[in-house]
Amino acid sequence: MPRSELARLHPCVAHRGWSGGAPENTLAAFRLALAEPAVRGVEMDVHLSKDGIPVVIHDEKLKRTTNGRGRVQDYTADELGRLDAGSWFHPSFAGESVPTLEEVLRLLGGKLKLNVELKEGTRRVELLAFKVAELVRRLGLEADTTITSFERSILETSKRVAPELRIGWITKKRLNRKLIMRLREIGASFLSVEHSSLSEAGVREAVEAGIEVMAWTVNEPRDFARLAAIRQPLLLCTNYPDRWLMAVQDGTEENGEEENPYDDV
Repeated sequence: MPRSELARLHPCVAHRGWSGGAPENTLAAFRLALAEPAVRGVEMDVHLSKDGIPVVIHDEKLKRTTNGRGRVQDYTADELGRLDAGSWFHPSFAGESVPTLEEVLRLLGGKLKLNVELKEGTRRVELLAFKVAELVRRLGLEADTTITSFERSILETSKRVAPELRIGWITKKRLNRKLIMRLREIGASFLSVEHSSLSEAGVREAVEAGIEVMAWTVNEPRDFARLAAIRQPLLLCTNYPDRWLMAVQDGTEENGEEENPYDDV
């Protein structure tokens, strides 16, 4: 199959932005993804701040990716915006903040497909779902946005408050008929699966059922090669869009893993 066809069949989604080259879930990571024309979409993680504003950060707690301490939900969006969310990755990113979802959507809206993961752990699920849906509607991004979660209850809540938005389940389970039936039960048309749980037969069955499938998180050349061999439409979510690009254009997936100067940070 020509490399151009592989790229079309297996589009790239930048995981937490281009998080292999910039601190995850920051505007820097999203700008980096936006600068690569081959990237089709971005994935991001959303929590609710103390004052009820959706903010883009993966963990429930601040310690790993910021200079803050404690839980995201105990800080206002303004306070989160004053934290340093970049220095942990590399000194050149000092001063990158925890962005609001609105900042990220305004940057990317109309340019890339948006995979907005609502994080589990919050006790304000309905408010989170409502606030995200309200923002997507206000910015006119309904057609470009998929709301995803590991938690069925979060997806059901999202579908109830915004039936027009597409929802998708995230799972580590093997893709099979039973999983597809569960998706249909909640009105989901998107499935994000841990890449080692995917097979060509499973992807084919999902596609035939009208389900779009995304593999996460694909970073190793050998995994790109295996998934590129699946002759079914399949999104590849990665921290390293450059490695995806090499795999689908140059065949360099056989040359080993590309060195990243920040891997040891």
